[in-house]
Amino acid sequence: MSTLKPPKAWKSFDEQLAQLKARGLRINDDKKALGYLKAIGYYRLSGYLYSFRQLDPNNAMCRLDDFIPDTNFDDVRQLYVFDKKLRQLALDALERIEIALRVNISYSIGRYDPLAHTHQQYFDPAFDHQSWLARYQDILQRESKTSFIKHHMQNYTDLPVWVGCEVWDFGAMSKLYKGLIVKDKDIIAKIYHLPSGAHLETHLHAFNFIRNISAHHARLWNKPITFKARLKGMGIEWQKLDERKPFLYFCLMKRMLDIICPDSTWGQRFLAVLDEFPALKNGAVSLEHMGMIASQKNWQLWQ
Repeated sequence: MSTLKPPKAWKSFDEQLAQLKARGLRINDDKKALGYLKAIGYYRLSGYLYSFRQLDPNNAMCRLDDFIPDTNFDDVRQLYVFDKKLRQLALDALERIEIALRVNISYSIGRYDPLAHTHQQYFDPAFDHQSWLARYQDILQRESKTSFIKHHMQNYTDLPVWVGCEVWDFGAMSKLYKGLIVKDKDIIAKIYHLPSGAHLETHLHAFNFIRNISAHHARLWNKPITFKARLKGMGIEWQKLDERKPFLYFCLMKRMLDIICPDSTWGQRFLAVLDEFPALKNGAVSLEHMGMIASQKNWQLWQ
C-alpha cells in the first residue's frame, strides 16, 4: 500500500494569504502581500518563509507550520529581494571568471595544436574526453547560426580552440579544465595565486553549482554548497570560513576578480548588498546563516 500523500489542494491567492495569517505571519498591507503572491508565487516564497517558521521541539531537523513570533511579511520580502541581488552579483562575477578561464585554457592548450580541445592526447588519460566532445558538438550545433560560428564553418575546416571556447558554458569550461594534464592546470592556477590546479578545479566546480542556482532563480543566500572548495595552504583567514556556506564562495569570487579586473567595484557592491540584509527583532535569520563571520567583512580581501 502506498504511503505517498496526494498533491496538496489548489488555493486561491486570497486563501493563500489567509493561511499565512492563520499561521502567525503579520501582514501590514494585504494588497501588497497579494501582489507578491501573484507575481512570485506561494511556493517560491515558501523557500524564504521556511527560515521564519518555528522549530519542532520534538525534531530539531524539522519546522512547524506556525511562524516565529513577530515575523512580518515585509521581512520575508526583504530577504527575497536580498537573495535576488545576491544571485545577480554571483552571475556578474562568474561571467567575468568564465570568460577569463576560457582565455586561460585556450591559450594554454592552443600552443600544442589549434584543435587541441578535440584531441584526447592533450588531456589526462582518465578524462572522459569523448563525452566532453559530444557536449561541445551539441553546443556548436545549437549555435550554428551565430555569425562567427557560421563564418568559420564556411571558411575553415574547424574552429581553433580560441574561437570554439566562445561557446563553452561554465559547466563545459570547468569540466575541460578538470580534464587538463596537471602541468597545464597548475600553470593556470598560478595566475590566480593558488597552490595548485586541484584547488582551482574545486573552486570552479562549486562556482558552477552556484551559477546554476543563480541562473534558475533559486534561493542562494543560505543554500548548502555540496561541492566543497579546497582551501589548504591558502592562509589562516580562509580556514575560518565554512566551506558549506555561500559566503566563502563570494570571497573566492572576489579573490579572482581582484586579478581579472582589479578596478572593479564588484566588492563594494557586494558589501552594500550585505548592508541591505533585513534587520529583524526576532532574529529568525542572519548573515551567519550564509556563512559570514562578523570579522570577515573587515578582512583585507574586502578593503
